[in-house]
Amino acid sequence: MFDYFQIIDFNKNILAESNYSFLANPYYKNITAVEYTKEYENSYAVFLEREKTESNYSEMNGVCLFLYGTAYTNNYYREKTGKKPELIHAADLIKMHAEMGEKFTDFVKGSFVITLFDRNKNTFTVVTDRLNVLPLYYYCANGLLIISSSVRMILETGFVPKTPDYAALTEQLIFDFTLGVKTYFKEIRRTDNGTLYNFSVSGKSENRYWSIENLFNKKLFSKKKSLELLCEQLRENTNLYCSDVDKVLVALTGGFDGRANVALLERTKDDFLCYSYGMPGSRQVSIPQEICDKLNFNYEPVLLDGKYEKEHDACALEAVEFSNGSAPIMRSNFTYAFRKLKYFSSVNLMGLFGSEVMRPLHNVGIMVNDYSEKLFLSDNPEKTLDEIFEDIKQKNYLYPKIIEDSAEEVKREIVSQYFEKYKKYGTVIRFFFFILQEGVRKYFTQEIQIDRVFVTARFPFFDDDFVELIYKTPFAGMYNGFLGKSKFKRRKGQLLYANIYRKFKPELGKIKLDRGYRPDDLLKPFPFNFLSLYRGVKEVAAYKRATGNDTFNSEKWTENFIADLLKNSPDKAGVFGSGIKDNFADKSYLNDLLKYTHFISLYKFINSFNSAESK
Repeated sequence: MFDYFQIIDFNKNILAESNYSFLANPYYKNITAVEYTKEYENSYAVFLEREKTESNYSEMNGVCLFLYGTAYTNNYYREKTGKKPELIHAADLIKMHAEMGEKFTDFVKGSFVITLFDRNKNTFTVVTDRLNVLPLYYYCANGLLIISSSVRMILETGFVPKTPDYAALTEQLIFDFTLGVKTYFKEIRRTDNGTLYNFSVSGKSENRYWSIENLFNKKLFSKKKSLELLCEQLRENTNLYCSDVDKVLVALTGGFDGRANVALLERTKDDFLCYSYGMPGSRQVSIPQEICDKLNFNYEPVLLDGKYEKEHDACALEAVEFSNGSAPIMRSNFTYAFRKLKYFSSVNLMGLFGSEVMRPLHNVGIMVNDYSEKLFLSDNPEKTLDEIFEDIKQKNYLYPKIIEDSAEEVKREIVSQYFEKYKKYGTVIRFFFFILQEGVRKYFTQEIQIDRVFVTARFPFFDDDFVELIYKTPFAGMYNGFLGKSKFKRRKGQLLYANIYRKFKPELGKIKLDRGYRPDDLLKPFPFNFLSLYRGVKEVAAYKRATGNDTFNSEKWTENFIADLLKNSPDKAGVFGSGIKDNFADKSYLNDLLKYTHFISLYKFINSFNSAESK
């Protein structure tokens, strides 16, 4: 199931005749899907599958279970039953729930949201996985619950106000994502990770059954034991995550993560297709091509060339729509890639999150920006936030009054949820909690939501069993340094990859990374390792100075899209400041391209609704 919608009237008034449909959305015109509907006395549900199957829906004793995403049993279930982790469907989950109640969450993992509608008790339960990068969105008020993978489906019911959430927009301007469960609309919330929600005529209650704090450990395994355990867990995950399909797509870039998946995958070469995307001649194309040539793997590059430029604007619109407005228009390459690749398989094995859990924080960028760094290294977060509020006003992407009106709410949330809540931890650990809970999850949610319409994303590194294990080892980035500290500690997480290649596919250790050195260089004794790494890093730095970004040309590709949008689409919502147009006109947006293109996406998405309520 890759899209889901349900509306429940707990007051048991007769719902008007329902005709809700994902396929009525013009963006779904060319999406391959089978649409199912379920009608009950006071509820209506609709969901999309890639093919004719109902394995993600089951009913038992008046309880109706929907599985949005993918679920597996975990290592705790193995300890309880002796059965190794396996893919499970809605029928398995409803039996587990009937036998164990809410404790069934102890024994499942994956990327999912499970909903249970109890028709006898007139209650509705929502269970999210521990890390939840594939959220659902919901509105709950006056005995009515509407929940969906699509914000548009919720708003177009006509029951939900379309008022923008000022605090969410302000947080987006600061962090490049919203915090907590906020969405860009005041009355709609996204599901949180590791949480169990109960809805009824009385309203909503929730219980967090897992916290990011659970990952922190003072006592760690030895390096040798860690390598053994992590290699085996990743090997199991990689093969488990594609066990339900005959063929699988495998993302392979110039870095470490995809290369590890390839090393661990136990498939004949015709059962998987490696791919990467980038401009012709870029290292993100040439390095995967070299790997596949040397190992005789099938490879298909997604070239971001003249053909892509012609399709860019249509792909950008899809990226905005399918991400529910959370992705910048620069993510158009995702829709372009998977329109081309879905012919081979509906499952995409990705290296997402690997580096993010293994590397220490040593620079700021996409998931952690300058404002994040300034705030979380501050001794006085409230004062620092005041300075940040004044700074973001100068961008004028939002009307200053929006920032002023939401400043206290944003400040209260950040101080209570990250400074007071984690005050017993040091600065580094507190910052890492924020990065994992907010930055990493919210950043990859953009891609996973976009991809879901075309293929099912599977990511063995962000598996519950693996994440829990790695934070018991010295290979977790959280324990290996901070901004400005030892470059050698930064390489510690990379040693795991180098050992995986040497153990499972030694040829991969001999092929250069996009960092300029070979994985095998990491395993050399000192000072030979240092010299090899130093030469490689210097080589790449010189290459980047000479060529710039050889993978993407986002400045060129997005220019016409932005110009057309600002010319032809008025700001119906009344929340966007003159900086949106002014910064484009004087080209200053190029110095702030990621944040700016996020707000162009929001401009398009929020204004695609009738926003009279927001004025």
